[in-house]
This record gives sequence, C-alpha cells and structure tokens, in this order.
Amino acid sequence: MPNRPAHQLRYSLRAMCLLGALIIGIGPAMASTPVAAPRATTTPRLEGPQQALLDAALGRLAPQRQGVTDMYVLGVAGDSDEDVFRNEVVYLQQLSSQRWDAAGRMISLINHPQTRTGTNAVPMATYQSLDYTLDALGERLDPQEDVLFLYLSSHGLRDNSFYLHTDRNEEELLTPADLAQMLDEAKIGNAVIVVSACYSGGFVPALQAPNRMIITAARKDRPSFGCGNTDSATWSGRAFLVEALNATNDFTAAYSQTKMTVRRREKEEREQPSEPQFRAGQAITEILAKWRESLPTTPAVPYPFVHQLRPALPTGREKTAAGQINRKAL
Repeated sequence: MPNRPAHQLRYSLRAMCLLGALIIGIGPAMASTPVAAPRATTTPRLEGPQQALLDAALGRLAPQRQGVTDMYVLGVAGDSDEDVFRNEVVYLQQLSSQRWDAAGRMISLINHPQTRTGTNAVPMATYQSLDYTLDALGERLDPQEDVLFLYLSSHGLRDNSFYLHTDRNEEELLTPADLAQMLDEAKIGNAVIVVSACYSGGFVPALQAPNRMIITAARKDRPSFGCGNTDSATWSGRAFLVEALNATNDFTAAYSQTKMTVRRREKEEREQPSEPQFRAGQAITEILAKWRESLPTTPAVPYPFVHQLRPALPTGREKTAAGQINRKAL
C-alpha cells in the first residue's frame, strides 16, 4: 500500500491551498466586484470502511510480470446521479480483461447508489481515493515496462475541472493540474489517459509528456453529450469503448474512429461539434505498439447495459457544480 502519511499530507496541503485561495480572494472582493470562491470539498474522507474496501481491492491486483508489458487499468465514474458513468467503468473491466490481457489488473472507483454497500460495493471516486490508488499503482507497476490505462467518465465544467459527486451535497472537483501532480508524485510512467467529460480538452496541456497518450471527449471550450436519462452510455463512451475498442486495440485508430462516429451523431442531432482531442508522445506510441504484438485475437465484448429511465434529478440539480451540468451535455 502507498505511504499513508505522505498521502494524507498532500491532501491536507491541498485543503490549505483552497482555504488560502479563498482568504486571498476575500479582500479584493470586499473592495470591488465579488469573486467566485473556490468550491468546498464535501466528499467523505478516505477512512474506515472505504479505506478497507480500497485496500482490499488494491491487495487483489495481480503482480507485474518482468519482461512483459502489463496493462493496469483504472476506471473512474465520477457522478453518482448518472448510470452512464458507472456502466462504462464496469464495462471497461470486462473489455480490458477479455481483450487486453489485463485480468486481475483492473480497479474501479465508482460513485453510484448500487455500488455503495453489499457484495457489489466498490470504492468511491474522490480526490483522496484517486490519489491513493495512483500511489499504489505506482508502487506495483514497472514505470519503464508497463502501462496505466486511466479512464475518467463524469461531468466536466467550463473551467476544465472533472466533477466528483458521491452523494447528495457531497462533491469536489479534480483539475488538470491536480491529476498531473498525482501522476507525477506516484511516479506513473507510461500512461494512456482518457477523460470523457465536457470541456475535457483542458487536460491535454497539463498532462502531455513523451510517455503519455491523452484522449478527451471534447476540446477545452466545448461540451460533449450523452449523460443523464438519455442512453446507457455517453456518446463518446459508446463510440470509443463499445465500438472502436472492439474493432481494434490500437488506441490511436480507436480515437480516429470515435471522432468520426461522434461527429456523425452530432450532425444527426444538430449539436455543436464537441471536437475530441488527442495527443501522444513518441515513447508511449512505441510501448503500445510492442504491447499490441503480444495480444491474442479475441472476439468483441457485448455491452451488457440497456437504457433504464431513472427518476428525474431534484429541482436545481442541473445547476450544481458551478451551474455547468445538464442532462444532455456531459
């Protein structure tokens, strides 16, 4: 397991920085135009049963195999109010196990009512749990030889942050800078990072590196589509995970197919182009080419979820997270 005191220190420092930003902003706000204060973190701390659940999941991860390019997979479903995010992360586990030789090397962080308790309980997706998991993965995988596939699916805000919502009145934001710092401090080497959210293109400049591939559902100033009570998967999630990655294990080719599929649907439904983004360094491109050579030919993995209408969100829910979330845009 990662060094817990160091992890908790980073979390405390982040909270202090947020408080400092709030204090600094108060003075000018009192003398001139009011400024928006940073959003307070209200998600549960990583402790007690949640800590034990996450430690148990991490303890079950298969070890790294020397001389083999192992793919470790981390799926994050950010918003507990939407089925689509949970669906995609659950499906990612099946897809990666059957097509990427990643059985036993997949972990999920999911915010959803059906995964909170009982035999189906899964660790929640919070800033702390993501940070802690990345630290553990950094200790497990070989940064030169292995690859982390990180898939984040939730709402995104206009400031390019990623929305984490565990329950009513429990929420926080993950910024591109936050994620970049987590990956660097965990010493994660080769990584494929997919951010399926509105305005997610803002993650590209913060994360780009020779040993990283970054794929986002939209450019930094555009929404993407398909959340809420409209489908069993987001538009980009279905195009990328269900369609493209069942046709190829080449993530670059999958991105190109996804971009065309999403644009075609946006035209059909008369939506503004989301313009998915892609950036890949030379080092990760070469590692992935070597990884693909070792994969067996496998059949497509059926998507197990069908659309089921859930009760409407409470009045005003669409305007949480700084007023940027709605049921159609992601």
